[in-house]
Amino acid sequence: MVVYTKGEKFRDVSSRVDSDELELGVLAFWEKEKIFEESLEKTKNNEVFTFYDGPPYATGKPHYGHILQSAIKDTVLRNMTVRGFQVPRRVGWDCHGLPIENIVEKELGFKTKKDIEELGIEKFNAKCRDTVFRYIDEFTGTLQRMGRWADYDNAYATLDTGYMESEWWTFKQLWDQDLVYKAFRSTPYCTRCETPLSNFEVSSNYSDKVDTAVYVLLPVVGQDLFLLVWTTTPWTLPANVAVAVSDTLSYVSVEHEGKEIIVAKDRMAEVFDDVEVKKEWKLEEIMELRYEPLFSHNLENVEKAFGIVVGGHVSADEGTGLVHMAPAFGEEDAEIGKREGLPLIKNIDTSGKFTEEVEMWAGKSLWDANPEIVKDLDTRGLLFKQEQYKHSYPFCWRCDSPLIYYALDSWFIAVTKIKDRMLAINKEHIHWIPEHVKHGRFEKGIESAPDWAVSRNRFWSVPMPVWECDKCMDRTCVGSLKELKKLSGINLEDMHRPYVDEVSWDCEKCDGAMKRVEEVLDVWFDSASMPYGQWHYPFENEKIVEEGYPADFIAESIEMTRAWFYVLHVIATALTTEGSVSSKALGVDMPAYKNVIASGLIFAEDGRKLSKKLKNYPDIEPTLASYGADALRMYLLSSTSLGEPYKFSEKDLRQLRQNVYMTLWNVYSFFVRYANTHEWEPRQEQDSTHILDTWILSRLSALERTVVGSSDKYEIDSAARAFIPFVDDLSNWYVRRSRSRFQRPASGAERDEAFGTLYAVLVRTSKLLAPFMPFVSEEIYQNLTGEKSVHLALLDMKVEDLDEGIDQALLDEVEYARKIVVESLALRARLGIRVRQPLSTLFVKGDAVREELLEMVRDELNYKKIEFVDALPSGAHINASAEDSKVQAAWDTEITEELKQEGLARDIVRQGQMLRRDAGYDLDAHITLILSSDDTELQDVITSQKEYILVELQVDELVDSGKEDNGADIEIGGKKIHIGVRA
Repeated sequence: MVVYTKGEKFRDVSSRVDSDELELGVLAFWEKEKIFEESLEKTKNNEVFTFYDGPPYATGKPHYGHILQSAIKDTVLRNMTVRGFQVPRRVGWDCHGLPIENIVEKELGFKTKKDIEELGIEKFNAKCRDTVFRYIDEFTGTLQRMGRWADYDNAYATLDTGYMESEWWTFKQLWDQDLVYKAFRSTPYCTRCETPLSNFEVSSNYSDKVDTAVYVLLPVVGQDLFLLVWTTTPWTLPANVAVAVSDTLSYVSVEHEGKEIIVAKDRMAEVFDDVEVKKEWKLEEIMELRYEPLFSHNLENVEKAFGIVVGGHVSADEGTGLVHMAPAFGEEDAEIGKREGLPLIKNIDTSGKFTEEVEMWAGKSLWDANPEIVKDLDTRGLLFKQEQYKHSYPFCWRCDSPLIYYALDSWFIAVTKIKDRMLAINKEHIHWIPEHVKHGRFEKGIESAPDWAVSRNRFWSVPMPVWECDKCMDRTCVGSLKELKKLSGINLEDMHRPYVDEVSWDCEKCDGAMKRVEEVLDVWFDSASMPYGQWHYPFENEKIVEEGYPADFIAESIEMTRAWFYVLHVIATALTTEGSVSSKALGVDMPAYKNVIASGLIFAEDGRKLSKKLKNYPDIEPTLASYGADALRMYLLSSTSLGEPYKFSEKDLRQLRQNVYMTLWNVYSFFVRYANTHEWEPRQEQDSTHILDTWILSRLSALERTVVGSSDKYEIDSAARAFIPFVDDLSNWYVRRSRSRFQRPASGAERDEAFGTLYAVLVRTSKLLAPFMPFVSEEIYQNLTGEKSVHLALLDMKVEDLDEGIDQALLDEVEYARKIVVESLALRARLGIRVRQPLSTLFVKGDAVREELLEMVRDELNYKKIEFVDALPSGAHINASAEDSKVQAAWDTEITEELKQEGLARDIVRQGQMLRRDAGYDLDAHITLILSSDDTELQDVITSQKEYILVELQVDELVDSGKEDNGADIEIGGKKIHIGVRA
């Protein structure tokens, strides 16, 4: 990068820019000069602004979701840096859990959990470790290419021993508060991964699934009567032990094809065709019924099985109003089964296959057995009917296998015990963007959250720090490696399985041995421990964590309200419980974060998910090369309101690059070109009385107020969008209306006013824009100021102080004048009259504008006169939107000979300017102009409009023939003329 030195010209800038080349150059400059490090050094004694970065996996290349989050995070953090805060930016990497295990299983060709056990946990976990950082260079490279500043060299990883030890400490804090317990419970379960999942993992991956729904007849014992139940999971029928009814529904029996069948009255018409009620049943009569089991069982407490129970989940929304109960495979079923003392038939193993207890389908997958169970029921005359049922169904978030509910021993965090405090802390301490998430998705998610199933029956994750006696079942939770060594005498170096599994010691209460429970922690517990684990807290870095807690800011996608945002909140609430050890250092009833941005998910332009298979989005690397990181960042930040779903459109990205990036660049290159041509040098900013100067400076102050105010509230989408109309105003009104002031400036103060104003606007805009578009801002600021970096320049602004620079009355008046222009140009277009053709009078119904603006409007619209009237004259052409518009205008279309000649002269000037440009003349070069035509009308135009033509084209001599550098035979107004230029 070239640094401007006072007294020299600005570095020349082409009107065309290769954004990829420019940005790579800026990246190299930042790296060579250590600009990020210098920004940290410069603010090291300032107030700290804390940021938590949700660690991604580096097992694949980043997608547009990562790009969006990087743009949001980097923009906020750059903004806080230039506002004077010390902003550490440590990144981290997720390393554990099913995402890694699934990758390794696929590469090894494994189909089941048994394959892993046969290979051996040590070898499998070693392979997982080798896989974790496979794409870290590509991942980091893309984030850096986007301009995201972070401490990549000091990144933490969740597999680090220090991180894992902090995680054990965190778990121990919950244990000591009796927030951890073990229970046999029906939980969401993946038969492919053979592990339970948490409720928020389940909620993140629902898809439509078509199942076979069956209506099954259950013969009532001792009567010629049947109960009719409905289920979408026929594979659970061999585990049926009861039927649930509702105490709020009415039940009837009907005669159907010789059978008396009981069904809820409100479902009768939906299930049967044209039947009548045979009997109304009272609830107590229903409750006395028992039915014959569908399949044979060897149950000890059979007397409690195959009867009727009341279930609060039974409704008349679907089915028959009678629900089959299999407590081993249903959440409500398990709760009711526990309440009623029902037997538990667990005839599916952990891999989703039927056990030997079900002889007909032993060893068969439940999904494969489904149609055979239906066929068997049909053969026995117990299948009333079947139908295809499409419904939203949960799938495993990593392997995409359909989930089931499965009863097994799991470890839970008692979220329900701290739920009220979680709600209160969110209400009092957390600022959400968008605001509706606070009391909407996040609050309602907390209200409905069950206890957190935190254990996983897997291998590559942080082992649960719980040891259990193999005889008396006494348990100990270990909170550190030092504590573990004290108990066992072993100095554990690798905390992963299988090494930690080998650590044991004698039980203090009996002659048994303390052995670690087999489970590992949910990978989301890794993420929830991030504020503490990244710094190995509390074993070191206590000051860093405690002084920066809670985080000032975090950001991820809105789906994290049920995942990372949620688990951070659970752990923070637990750790800041009054009286706990951790609360003495972290505070009481504290959130994990104060301000959070929850952005929407990104979809393809057709509304579908971004899919490599469908190829419905462009690859990131070519996109960056074609459009640049600045344009991509601004597009992602401004195109959609935070929290709303994004539709990625390359067409819209291209348009934004043209309208914002290239427009700003053109203004910048225009300024540099003319400033160098006229040897203008920056001086201390001076006041200008020119209306365009005072307007654009006022407009800039209004922009600063919007951007600073929105950024202070973390509404960076609103802040980003504010630049778009401003850049248009700067280029298409200020520069275009001021062009002659730059191209042919007067000397002295008048010249300095124009150049000084545009210089100030570009410098101030580059500082304001730097967090959003860091590359082009760096280029503009460096070249114009000669200072080292825009990202080292403080943006010391307060919203309340910015009103002083805003002349709202002037802004309103200019906006009104421009509306006159827009409406009148629309009328010209409708009537097919080109703008270069002068017209006589424009009538405007409304208030008059000051003379300086009136002159600009006349020139812009090419009218000789504008009259402001109370009523538009009859017979004149009126703009089509007059009734709906705040601006009503009218004019006649009579074109006098004089007006016609002026229009033809403007055409000559336009063609001459094109010839000048193509000839490559310097901007201030004076030329000889050659004009010749056999047409008498054009000859008259050359004569009558000579002075105008000479001034506009910077002509010293006008001739009708001779040598020329560039020339062309042109048709103007249907008449031929030759135009040529020479220096």
